[in-house]
Amino acid sequence: MAAGFALLMLVWTYPLAWRLSTHLPGPHLGDNVQFLWNFWWMRHAVAAGRDFFVSPYQMAPAGADLTLHTHTALPAFLGATLLGRFPIAAAVNLTTLASLTLNGVCAYLLAWRVTRHRLAAILAGVIFSTSPYIAAHLNGHFNLIGAWGIPLFALTFIEAVRGRAAFAFLAGAVAAATAYVDYYYVVYQLALAPCVLLLEARQWSWRMRAAFPRWLIATVLIALLLDALLVGLVLATGGFQVHLGSVRISARETFNLRQIGGVLAVAAAFLYWRPAVSIGSSPAWRATAWRHVTVAAVTFIVLTAPILWHATLITLRGGYVTQQYVWRNAPVGIDLLTMIVPSPYHAVIGEWVRAIYARFDIDAVESGAWLGLVPLALTVAAWRTWRTDPSVRYWTVIGALFFVWALGSHIHVAGENTGFITPAALLRYVPVVSNARMPSRAMVVVYLAVGVLAALAISRIAVTRRAAIAWMALALVLADFVVTPFPTVPLTCPQIYTTLRERPESGALVELPLGLADGFGDLSPLDRRTLMCQTVHERPIVGGMLSRLPPDVLARYRADPLISQWLLLSGASQRAVPPAAAPAPAVAARAMATDGIAFVMLNRTTASPALRLFVERDLPLTPIADDGERTLYVRRTSP
Repeated sequence: MAAGFALLMLVWTYPLAWRLSTHLPGPHLGDNVQFLWNFWWMRHAVAAGRDFFVSPYQMAPAGADLTLHTHTALPAFLGATLLGRFPIAAAVNLTTLASLTLNGVCAYLLAWRVTRHRLAAILAGVIFSTSPYIAAHLNGHFNLIGAWGIPLFALTFIEAVRGRAAFAFLAGAVAAATAYVDYYYVVYQLALAPCVLLLEARQWSWRMRAAFPRWLIATVLIALLLDALLVGLVLATGGFQVHLGSVRISARETFNLRQIGGVLAVAAAFLYWRPAVSIGSSPAWRATAWRHVTVAAVTFIVLTAPILWHATLITLRGGYVTQQYVWRNAPVGIDLLTMIVPSPYHAVIGEWVRAIYARFDIDAVESGAWLGLVPLALTVAAWRTWRTDPSVRYWTVIGALFFVWALGSHIHVAGENTGFITPAALLRYVPVVSNARMPSRAMVVVYLAVGVLAALAISRIAVTRRAAIAWMALALVLADFVVTPFPTVPLTCPQIYTTLRERPESGALVELPLGLADGFGDLSPLDRRTLMCQTVHERPIVGGMLSRLPPDVLARYRADPLISQWLLLSGASQRAVPPAAAPAPAVAARAMATDGIAFVMLNRTTASPALRLFVERDLPLTPIADDGERTLYVRRTSP
């Protein structure tokens, strides 16, 4: 079965396997280069016996703490050991193909446990491994394509809770392995665990009771009508102010009114239908479950001790970084329009679909939610057995919870924030979970749930009718999710970086304009080739890119008269670096020596005239190479 999914991934990602050593997945150099750098640094760390989570090769002279960085330590370690003889790009691509294969295999194993039907389990594996979610993040987020830990954790944790002791260790080990691949997926596993416990420990059912008193429903409906009238009034007048004695009521836009309207609409629906949940004891619940959960937790803690230790140190130093936002500017979740628009990465119609996304300013990577016609139809078919099949209820509940999470704090449709607030808005107040800032990524669990539900439906169809229908469903899913040929970008560095590598002087390199970026955006424009070409010249660099930039690094750069000036002249915002006068040549020379900066690479095509003048006039530099676009300088060590 693994060979079958491996072959599928070779075809699905074509021509990647034919360009292992020279290209990376993705249409251009972007976040994909970050993972190439991870593999390169892991090889240095392993060879030198150094701590991988602290690197002196970025953010010189401060160095980089990689604990909160998207470090992909597990695949990078495999790339440094098992694949150590391969070129770095080949190691990245081989582990990427292996992760894609494992996605299918692990989803297959989970669906097989649920259905005991081979063809249905294959369908689940195909839906999960070729989903538009995986295709979108294969464009550069190589941490997120390693989603195999989620189905494998679900499988092992469920078995552990049901009484199989060996699976308790496996569940903890899988969660720990996931922590060395991606932070988001550990958070999703932590969210899956209580879902599984609640679904296993109790029997759940719901029904509609008689509605609440009509006067109460009418009151809410009147409030909803008044809210709608106020929205209309604001839209018609552009806003208004009303003075009631000393009280002033003003409305200049409709967002808050739409939020209130959404809450009132949900309240009205609840009062009218009055859903009631009945909870009873589950006869399958075993007293050993809590012991197995404890074993899984301890196993996870032991195996992730290096990460937890560094995370503790960061927190104690005040270096824990997360995005600060309020409800209105929270990261956008999925856009509901994308649920009726095919995948933007489809091999045939993807370009047209991306034009639709662009028309409504929808992020094709982060906000897509196309589930596929066949998977969705089979999911609906599976719901017909809601009352009789506990597995359908099980995976529907899990899928629904993560779908609400993926919506984000507010529902978006066609690029517009409807103002309809969701329960996911409260997740920003939950420690650890709040740092999984992109809510749309919870769709990965929705695709898994849809795959399992589709497998449940097809297992009945294949048994009661003909297997040919199941094979046809499989073919239609592949046609819906096909992305072949997948875009790849070549990895080429100018010869001047080889010249730099061969220089005898020791010390760091600063590339100008100086780029500095984190997962929230660029503080100053960063040319991603900087990280790629570092794997050629192998010198520490000033600046760079980390998923989370520790505040002490930015503070040190602001306090450094030379680096702060480089950042300002490179286009850094005043929010990142406050304005300051250029340091005198003597001060700049001392700063270069103190910071251990031996080389300057000036890109004349992107540097501003002021930056070029500062480099050429005020710095103690001697040019040693020029390729027409860049000039390489070495710092003079004597007057």
